[in-house]
Amino acid sequence: MTLSPNEAADTLRDIAAIETRSQRVYGYHRASPFLILWGILWVVGYGLTAVWPQRGNAVWIAILAIGLAATFAIGSRGSAKVDARGIRRAAIANSRWVFPAIALIAFAFISSTFAVMGPVSGRQIGAFIPLVVAAGYALRGIWAGARFVVAGAVIATLVLGGFFLLPAYFELWMAGVGGGALILAGFWFRGV
Repeated sequence: MTLSPNEAADTLRDIAAIETRSQRVYGYHRASPFLILWGILWVVGYGLTAVWPQRGNAVWIAILAIGLAATFAIGSRGSAKVDARGIRRAAIANSRWVFPAIALIAFAFISSTFAVMGPVSGRQIGAFIPLVVAAGYALRGIWAGARFVVAGAVIATLVLGGFFLLPAYFELWMAGVGGGALILAGFWFRGV
């Protein structure tokens, strides 16, 4: 049995699509434990900051130390090499919308930062860092898949909503809703 040129081309397109989907699913699966970890750390960090605002700096130094160590431990177990040809094909296929998406994300991030950063307070710092994280997820999503973009947009929306609508309860909001959103995103990524 021989394949016609059209059938061969269709088969190769199908293989390329499967390869791209496989890389995306793998990326989601790899990101899942990091999202869950940092979601839990956000719950603890913002929760303790709400209870002991005068110890917020110490709380976040400890959270960052624990988080970085755990991130390194998770990242160092099971790093796999990805086929560079597959990555290059995916990057070329996505290049049409990458630069406009980066520009849109940068605009949204800068606008959000200007809205939040006036005189610096603990609440403003507590909003700025998650906005940076949200922008990072959204930027990663340009290459790694739409779920990262959705996670970044949801986190940014929740941060800004809590910052502007619930200033007295911002830390509790971030503990429950912000940390919860990261944890849920982690399970969403895992259950691809």
